Amino acid sequence: MNLLKDPFISTTKGKISLKQLLTSEQDYQLQYYFDETQLAMLQLLPSLTTVVLKPNLEDLERYLTHGLSEQEYDQCLIKVDTQWFEGGCFMQSPMPQGVKVADGPITKLVSGIECGSSANALGLFSEVEHVDVVCPDCIHVLNYNLHMNIKGECFGPTGATGIRGGGSISTLVSRPSLKETVFANTIAIDEFIKETHLTEEAEQSFMWQKPPQGEIYYAHTIGLERGLFALAYHINFPIEEKDCVCGVCGAVSDQSVTTFQRVKYTGSYGSTKNGRDGKAGWWLFPYTPISVKEDGVYPICARDQNWQSWQELSSYVVGKEVNKALIEPAYIVRQFRKMIPINRTSLLIGGNIADQGSIVGRVYDLYAMPESLSRDNSKITKVIDAGLEEKEKLSLALNKIFGIGYDKNFVSGIKEQAIQSFICNAQQIIQQILQDVDRKEAKLLRADAILRLTQVSHRIFSDVQRKYQYDLPLFRALVKGESQLNRSSSFKEG
Repeated sequence: MNLLKDPFISTTKGKISLKQLLTSEQDYQLQYYFDETQLAMLQLLPSLTTVVLKPNLEDLERYLTHGLSEQEYDQCLIKVDTQWFEGGCFMQSPMPQGVKVADGPITKLVSGIECGSSANALGLFSEVEHVDVVCPDCIHVLNYNLHMNIKGECFGPTGATGIRGGGSISTLVSRPSLKETVFANTIAIDEFIKETHLTEEAEQSFMWQKPPQGEIYYAHTIGLERGLFALAYHINFPIEEKDCVCGVCGAVSDQSVTTFQRVKYTGSYGSTKNGRDGKAGWWLFPYTPISVKEDGVYPICARDQNWQSWQELSSYVVGKEVNKALIEPAYIVRQFRKMIPINRTSLLIGGNIADQGSIVGRVYDLYAMPESLSRDNSKITKVIDAGLEEKEKLSLALNKIFGIGYDKNFVSGIKEQAIQSFICNAQQIIQQILQDVDRKEAKLLRADAILRLTQVSHRIFSDVQRKYQYDLPLFRALVKGESQLNRSSSFKEG
């Protein structure tokens, strides 16, 4: 099987090839059991498309508008050395001689399982046997997910962190069809070169063709295609001649994969502390929003279970300065902002909350975007700011309970629960409001957000009051907080 020629992509209409996906008028939909696998495929497919088409920005606009023909795909493929995309070769650098090889069940490559040693990791399955075997087609997306999305800490001393940092948030442009989504996230070579200033000494070969050397992997020495599929492990997937029903895509296969073997690379990327200390530099991975600080560049991660993606949505679209750090959108968002305005576009935000292997630790959110990301950004920022402002008002009102002499942990718990309730409710409200982002002006969107979010904060505060109405010191403090909340809000319940 070759990833650039043969069917390996699982869809609701069966397995298809990359060529079928990009050239057909069929409306294919990915079919994988887990959202993290879907998310990894939405990064892997545009990266493969970049290798085949090597487009500039004008090419991508044309593909999005007029599509790609089979003949165009074949003409581009002729120029690619496809041997490096054979199933037994792709993203699998050979094991070095004389080293101890770590192995493990294939289950460990699915989130919720790989974080199993975490106190908060409940797993996605009641039994790990529910995903203890996969078909050979699916090892590639699991392998990609390992190198790009899973933290090295999940494997203890045998783990390694990849080029984009483990557990990083991914932001992708989402379009109405899978084909359009893949084109929208494909890298325009001319724009990428402008932003990265890659030198002539940058290595272009793939890492399974020529593994990196040395203790530090310097960003400026890693070419585009090499970086899109950068490795953190020498890895192997033994294939057994046994029938199976794949635990990832559900397909029936006459071959099975139940284990994998790995040896971690010994050097460090700029996504790690050792790499930053060694001046490796940040490699501009296209789907990763970043935080630029005085001591280096950090990939954005979901911090804890109190975090919801809407709170940083403005940063992911236009950038923002927060706590002496500059949050920059992922390259792919900046690239899309330069393209001709295209309607019905959304932003997909996905990833793992740090150290949360359970289903509640997954992030997979979709936000409608304005037709022009370069012109109408205020429509997004005004809605998000309304949510952040109302959250702060609720927080200040709840602070009144800290002055009554009760145990700090007790009153902190009351406040934290109320704030978390607001954040969760606001997530859904903001997603709903942004559905009208192309139909309403920024002023009307903000007014709608203020009204609905204020209603939520007042309802949550009232719920806290009712719960503690018989605790007089606490209730009196909450009455003072209610007065402050009413004064700070344009909405009054009545």
